[in-house]
Amino acid sequence: MKLQYHVFKTLKEPVETQDLGERSVEVHSMNQTPYLAKYASKGQFAVWTSDGKEYKLLIEDGYYEVMKELYDKKINKVWISFYEEADKVRSGLMYKIVLPMIALAMLVAVLFSTIPALQQFQSVALIAILAVILVANILQTNLMKKKIEQARANSITEIKRIRGKERFEEILEAQAKYYDTYFNTEVVEEVKEDIDNQDSNSEK
Repeated sequence: MKLQYHVFKTLKEPVETQDLGERSVEVHSMNQTPYLAKYASKGQFAVWTSDGKEYKLLIEDGYYEVMKELYDKKINKVWISFYEEADKVRSGLMYKIVLPMIALAMLVAVLFSTIPALQQFQSVALIAILAVILVANILQTNLMKKKIEQARANSITEIKRIRGKERFEEILEAQAKYYDTYFNTEVVEEVKEDIDNQDSNSEK
């Protein structure tokens, strides 16, 4: 499963490499890339990327220090399993629902366009086909979301088991504090920058 592949291709210098057996994870400093402003400003301090085979984790330095226990080998193995399970869900539903519906729609369209007795109903048939495809797509999307959310919930349960529920909650509290500290510091720096700019303008 490809994840943020355009980012994956640009990450060349890992600060750490984790060997997970069948897979490996390269950890990359977000602070050393142009992506810091793009992601950190939105509160997204960790970004998983992949080419479908290998995985690279792009993570903000301070956040990594605080959250390291949720990005060690054991936990990253759980997350990779989740992404691969999500990919299986998408592929499975594509082959079980979407492709059969497209094939059926094409068959019906051909029948109604080539059989003289059915040609007068061709427009109605096409509308019906579009409606069926639309409904099937909605059902497939909802089912996919449900299955992926269940897989995510299972992964979080497994992470809690590995870290321990109490320690997991402590890490989440540390995460919340880091968010507050990071963005409060950012606001203070912006205010200082505005003041410096105003002082420079007044001197001119």
